[in-house]
This record gives sequence, structure tokens and C-alpha cells, in this order.
Amino acid sequence: MRLKLRVPFSNLNFENWQNLILVAVFFFYLSQFGFLFAKDSFLIGYGVDYLAFWSTGKIADDKGYAEIYDLENLRSTQTQVLEARGILEKGGESNISPFPAPIFSFFVLPFQLLSRVNPKQSYWIWTSFNLAVLIGYLIFFLRKTLPVNSPLSSTKRMLLLMLLSFPVVVSLTEGQVEVFLVVCMGEFIRYALNMKSLPSGIWLGGLLLKPQLLIIIIPILIIQKNWKVLMGFFASSGVIIGSSLILSGYKGMKSLIDLWTRFSAGIATNSPERMINWRMVAVNLNSSLGWVIAISGMVLTLLAIYFLVKNNFIYGTSHWVLIILGIFSATLAITWHSHYHMAVVLIPFLIYCSLSQMLTKKVVLFWAIVTPVILIAMTIIALFVFFLTKMKINDFGAMLLGFSGFFSNLAILISALHYLRVKNMTPEIPSPGNPTA
Repeated sequence: MRLKLRVPFSNLNFENWQNLILVAVFFFYLSQFGFLFAKDSFLIGYGVDYLAFWSTGKIADDKGYAEIYDLENLRSTQTQVLEARGILEKGGESNISPFPAPIFSFFVLPFQLLSRVNPKQSYWIWTSFNLAVLIGYLIFFLRKTLPVNSPLSSTKRMLLLMLLSFPVVVSLTEGQVEVFLVVCMGEFIRYALNMKSLPSGIWLGGLLLKPQLLIIIIPILIIQKNWKVLMGFFASSGVIIGSSLILSGYKGMKSLIDLWTRFSAGIATNSPERMINWRMVAVNLNSSLGWVIAISGMVLTLLAIYFLVKNNFIYGTSHWVLIILGIFSATLAITWHSHYHMAVVLIPFLIYCSLSQMLTKKVVLFWAIVTPVILIAMTIIALFVFFLTKMKINDFGAMLLGFSGFFSNLAILISALHYLRVKNMTPEIPSPGNPTA
């Protein structure tokens, strides 16, 4: 009697494979960040970006909001923290490049309070709060935007996938602020689906937290004459900018603009080689050809946006949500300052478009976990090479992060274009009675 050979995992369907991959990614995160936490690598291995926000809040509390963008103030404050942590030797202030927080002072208000607690405890308060808000809001968003009769297992899997997505993990572990963008974009979508243009635009104004995300969407809304959305946007923008002007004054606002121009030119803490845009491609290729490729890529990305919006840009439809997703995916590729954690802005769009079957599950899974899967593979390869040759080949981490994030976002843009082409851009009628109210 001949025994039939069974190949391991050969009978798994897509959901089984996804669950297996998510378990592997979860334990990868657990091992990586657990090791950093156990070593007490705060401000070295995790929480690095939080230093900028904490020290900005500290300066606001001690010296006033007009001083929060001054690089020497930041250098002095951050030096004290780094010396206290034993990361920097005494008298090493001149050797560090300060980490600025180039955000409107309106968004600094919570960090003024958090700066009254020591940086490490403050980081954990901030991260715990962000995680709770993220989980709570995504559950709320899923309940409000789910198609009728959607299976509960699909929503649970989607929630888990988004929470384990690399942009979310990076944002939380680095102490970033992008969870606010998830809420803003979720409400932007919800009100649009219910044909409530003014409040939809008000929530869009929250993107002033990362104003580089607005460089394409605002011109398109103007071209499309979405005046009520724009009225809402300018209303909330006026509150944010006006409050910031009151807090920081003319001097502070001028310093913020100066900081933005320095970011455009490139400062030490920019890390453009780790970004997820065409600029990263040019920086890593480090040649004239690299910039030719990057500029050509930007032009092609703008051309893709044109094909996205030219026919079926009808406000409040499901296709409109997919088009806006493509616009923000393109923005992340084109805008000059675009780090991996900023990609969380796509999460509400991805959830809606996936559950509405405008994006395949494979594309969303690819976007969420391609980077940790690559890092797992590279870790295994690096260990194997080290045991064989005693050579270390782990010098490509930054480039891997940049390119994997870059291609995963472009995959979303390409998928949106493909779906609309297959649908032949059939005009869709918005339904004011959408059940997401």
C-alpha cells in the first residue's frame, strides 16, 4: 500500500494563509520590540519621534509657544533628556541635531500637558491613548460603514489586519501623531457618503497636522467645484491657523515657515532614505539617473491622478471613496516629506474599499504586511549568511523600509485605476439615504 505524500500547508485557503501570516508578523513585532523594551531602548530603538513632540511641549510650557520652533531651544531641551537617559555624554550638545516638530502650535497643546511628566512615562501615556483611540474608532467606523449583512469574521479580520499593519506599528512605536489623521479621514468619508459636504470638509481640515498631504486633494476639489467641502475645510483650517497665530504670534509662525523650508531643503533628522516617495528613490540611487527616474515617476503619478478623476468623480459615491484613496496614495509618492507612518491616512479608505469589494483582499494584505514579511526574510537570510561566513549584511534596512512602503502604496494607486477601468467608469449615483448615517 502506497502512502500519499501530503505537502504541509497545501490545503490552506486565502483566509488561512492570511491568519498564518498575521500570526508570524505579530510574533516578529513581539520579538523585535519586546527586545527593545527589555533593553530599555527608549529614544534609541523606540519613541524616537516622541522626543520632538515632548520637547516642543516642554518649551511651550517653559518659554511660550513663540519659542517652540527654535532649533537651539530644541537642542538644549533634548540634550538634557538624552544626557539624563545616558544616551549622550555631558557636554555633547554641539554634536546632536535637534528633532523639531514642524506642526501648527494648535496641535502642540496636548504635549504641553504631557511634557509635565518625564519623557518615558509621557510616551507610554501617549501611546496607550493613541492605541485606545485607534481601536475604538476603527470599531465605530466598521459598524457605521459596513455593507449590509457583512460577516462578522471579515470585520474582525480587517480590524486585526489594520492594527498589525506596518504604518500603524511604526506610528505607535515611534510616538507619532497620525492616529488623529485616521479619525479625520474616517469622518471625512462617513459624512461624504451621507452627502453632508460641509462637515466632511471640516474633518478634512485635520490634515493640516501634516499639510503636505493636502497638495493634491485641495486643487482637485477646486477643479471639481466641491465648494461646500472646501467651505468646511477653510472653516476648520481657519480655526487651526488662527489659534496657532494667537498662541505663537507672528514670530512663531514665521519660525514654523522657516522650519518647513529647512525640511524641504533637508535637515539631519529628515532621513529621506527611509521615506516612501519618489524623493527616496532618488536619494537611494544617489545619481543623476536617480533624479531622472524620480522626476519621471512624479510626472507619471500625476498622469495616473488625471485618469483617476477625469470621468467618475461624483461626490458621495463609493467610487469617489476609491478615487480619493488613489489620490492620497499618489500624494504619499509625490510629496517631498513622506514617512511610512503617514500611510495610516489610507486606513479608513482601505477598510471601506475592501469591504465594498473595490479592492481585493490580497492588495490590502500586501499593503499591510509586505514590509514586516520582507524584514523577516532578510533577518533569516542575514543570520544564515552570518553563520556561514561571519559577515554582516544588515546595512540595507532603511532602503528596504523605503522601497517596500513606496511600492505598497503604488500598488493601491494601480489597483484603484484597474478597478475603475474594468468598471468602464460607469457613472454611479450617490444615495443620500446611505445607512452609514
